Amino acid sequence: MRRLAFHEVVCDEAQVLHHAIVEVCGNQVLTSYTFTGEPAMTEWIGGKAFIRNGKLEY
Repeated sequence: MRRLAFHEVVCDEAQVLHHAIVEVCGNQVLTSYTFTGEPAMTEWIGGKAFIRNGKLEY
């Protein structure tokens, strides 16, 4: 499992999360949520990511 952080995450073209973490296994999204502070064990990718049909694209 990887925990990736982005400035913005667009979920299935409907919901937009700002300063968000996406937890993935391979390319399959397990969960996504917003954060504050400096989350441990997180890779900061930055920029914008998209979750479409349970898959992460960035």
